[in-house]
Amino acid sequence: MLGITSVLPVPLTIILVIIVVVCAFVLFLQHRGIATTAPGPFAWPVFGNLLSLGKKPHEYLTSLRSVYGDVYQIKMGSHTTVVINGLKAMKQACIKQAEDFAGRPNFYSFHYIANGKSMGFSDYGPRWKLHRRIAQNALANFTNKRHNPIEEDIIQEAEFLTANFLSTPGKPVNPHNEIYLSVGNIICALCFGKRYRRDDPDFMQLVKNNDEFMAFAGAGNPVDIMPWMRHFTKRSFNKFVSILETMNKFSLKKRQEHLDTYNPMNMRDVTDALIKMTEDISEEEKSSVGLTDEHILITVQELIGAGFDTIASTLQWSVLFMATNAEYQDMVHAEIRKVVGMDRFPSMDDYSSLPFTEACIMETMRHSCIFPFALPHSTTKDTELNGVFIKAKTLVFLNLWSINYDKEIFPDPTVFNPYRFLDSDGNVNRSAVDLFMPFGAGKRRCPGEPLGRMELFLFFTTMMQRCKFNVIRGRVPVVDSKYGLTLKPKDFEVYVSARI
Repeated sequence: MLGITSVLPVPLTIILVIIVVVCAFVLFLQHRGIATTAPGPFAWPVFGNLLSLGKKPHEYLTSLRSVYGDVYQIKMGSHTTVVINGLKAMKQACIKQAEDFAGRPNFYSFHYIANGKSMGFSDYGPRWKLHRRIAQNALANFTNKRHNPIEEDIIQEAEFLTANFLSTPGKPVNPHNEIYLSVGNIICALCFGKRYRRDDPDFMQLVKNNDEFMAFAGAGNPVDIMPWMRHFTKRSFNKFVSILETMNKFSLKKRQEHLDTYNPMNMRDVTDALIKMTEDISEEEKSSVGLTDEHILITVQELIGAGFDTIASTLQWSVLFMATNAEYQDMVHAEIRKVVGMDRFPSMDDYSSLPFTEACIMETMRHSCIFPFALPHSTTKDTELNGVFIKAKTLVFLNLWSINYDKEIFPDPTVFNPYRFLDSDGNVNRSAVDLFMPFGAGKRRCPGEPLGRMELFLFFTTMMQRCKFNVIRGRVPVVDSKYGLTLKPKDFEVYVSARI
């Protein structure tokens, strides 16, 4: 049989060969020179797609999923950014290809957080792995035991919180401050071994530090996505650095207090546990990956930042959802009253016996989706996802909002409905719980998840046991978020009355 080239004129044969060679060369350049082959919207010079994001970037980027699919690209200033959407693509990236997507971008501001020795903001590699293992082990000493001191601290703080809510009967209450301070006190108990009075100078300083950091971080650092902006935003960025320096000084002060009184036979808190890690891990192992004692000890500062705003915001959402869904609030109280009674406060022993209560907590996390993009990721090597090429060191956004508000997974996603997490027998449907990722997934999954779940359960059940939250007639709160580093509910007030 004759080949196709034997019946074609020579010039046409040459043209076909040239076309094949050019196509192959173009494909080579795609995989060599560009960040990704993912589709995406037109991007303007300099600003990219920033001007299109609007006040609710999570909603805008989710809307692009229907146009470009689960893996598409946008331009964040000078950064080509891959946005991953949907449960299937997210699990493929974060779990099945976990190492490929476990990196952190080399953002300018990240070099200043925790003196550049952060675990959460550092890139993936041997040093990060050891740092992560140390942090997880330190946390596990105080959160993973069957009975542990931190649970008792949370129960006592939850009792104090509800008493404060009920201290001004008949007056409108904005739950933000009291919840924020109570959650902050649990972080203090975990990291520093004690809860503080509300007016304690150290506690007030810690709260102030965190407030200032969240306010600045929530506004975003334009230098991260447009590096040239640092020449025009020096005053603003210097303020950010000043906030970080204040946080560092506070951490150094608390660390020195622990070093002065440290006893390896008496682990008082996570700070002590981290000090012990610096002694137990050999200098050879640390130096082999470039980890220093400073890396290890500064982890306390990260735990404070990570565990403060996220839990407090979720609890604020829970009050809002209960106040605006009175029938569910009454059902939660009735379940707690039946299982726990009113003569004692709820404990973790009650967890498995309160399925409707747990379902309401899960629905609060789904509906609020306080961390719609998690922290930014980056690829650690050239890889592919859903047939799309993504170059190493490419910025990646994990769009968790696209999962929580996926109509195929969660019908009527804008409706608060705890029954979506229950089976026909009224038990928690674990398969439904696995359909979203409130604490992330894969290598970068939140190491404080056990503590976070404990806090949410104990604070929520105690509030629902002791308090009834009612909307104020004529001032029904708007169930909506304000965008920042986390999604917080817009300010609202409720009436709080005692359950008897």
